[in-house]
Amino acid sequence: MKDELILRVQGLLTEFYTERGTVKAVHDVSFDLHRGERLGIVGESGSGKSVTNLSVLKLIQYPTGRIKAGKVLFKGEDLLGQSEESVRKVRGKHISMIFQDPLTSLNPVIKVGKQITEALRLHHKMGKKEAQAKAIELLKLIGIPDAENRVEDYPHQFSGGMRQRVMIAIALSSDPEILIADEPTTALDVTIQAQILELINSLSDDKGVATIMITHDLGVVAGMCDSVCVMYAGRIVERAPIDDLFYDPKHPYTEGLLNSIPRVDRDQNQRLHSISGAPPNLINLPPGCSFMPRCGYAMDICGKKTPPEIFLEGETKRTVSCWLHVKEDKHG
Repeated sequence: MKDELILRVQGLLTEFYTERGTVKAVHDVSFDLHRGERLGIVGESGSGKSVTNLSVLKLIQYPTGRIKAGKVLFKGEDLLGQSEESVRKVRGKHISMIFQDPLTSLNPVIKVGKQITEALRLHHKMGKKEAQAKAIELLKLIGIPDAENRVEDYPHQFSGGMRQRVMIAIALSSDPEILIADEPTTALDVTIQAQILELINSLSDDKGVATIMITHDLGVVAGMCDSVCVMYAGRIVERAPIDDLFYDPKHPYTEGLLNSIPRVDRDQNQRLHSISGAPPNLINLPPGCSFMPRCGYAMDICGKKTPPEIFLEGETKRTVSCWLHVKEDKHG
């Protein structure tokens, strides 16, 4: 049932209010997720990747932050229009999230076993002994040795990689249909990274779990995702099947990201490409295309009007927001 649409985000707009002004963190973001699909969301820090997915789970703290517009349709039901109590029944049970920093996400004064069993007892009404047995089973599943004893340990008694595994165990405890992984391999050594990514991939293959992988690492995206959305300054600027994006990027920002990756087939004496400039201030976005000040292909229209998101000619799964791909008679 991989063609089954399980999540649709439409026109999402999330803002944060500060003393300096309003931060337009996510602006008019839309994407679809199908059962068993592995979707990557990539971009520089501050591009809106994490805020987009926190908005999906309605985890934006009010009143500092606010979801101003949009819909998050989970199996056709708009989560943003539901009460907190109703969303809480979906959050954790049907849609789980692996947060970016396990050290701050785990409660330091509660044993890891209890943190895993909390979701089991809440969503599945398990008894204490049954939930404890399930927690041990999950710790074994994610590769933590001596799980029967480690379930009684506190987070500080685990290494960074092991804490990340505990976060995955908590996310998997309720057999979710969607798993949102926010930089799940940050600050981990390459061996542990590979093990965690392999575990997430197996969930998609074996259980049909749809995955949203939030990362700035294009290597991770290439190795595990089916499709990818590229975000810049709170917007999705390009979306495509993974092979199409890597072999034929259409947006100048995507092209710059791919060119900045070290490659073994390049001259060792050749300097790595870097995108000039810096991301814009989201409080005071420039008119027109936000990437224009850093773009080597910029035209007059780019500084005047925001480019529309269009499907590429002959394509049904590839979109791009760039005036380079808009016919001149539609520049307006």
